[in-house]
Amino acid sequence: MADILDKKDQEIITLKKELERLAEENSNYEVISKSHKELNGELRKELNEVKEDNKKLAKQIEDMQQNYIRIDGKK
Repeated sequence: MADILDKKDQEIITLKKELERLAEENSNYEVISKSHKELNGELRKELNEVKEDNKKLAKQIEDMQQNYIRIDGKK
């Protein structure tokens, strides 16, 4: 009977260690996830700024082309 209790005690110890390891791993994943969310937010903001800049540049190019056509009289 004592042998069975020793095995169960050892199993409990092993399971507690595994639980601690998994809790730490989960914590690490949460830190990484938070970091990725922040980075993703920054990248989305930057992407939107670049899209707006591209629209402005496309408009400037279009205006320049139209002005050139008016000055030169050619297409």
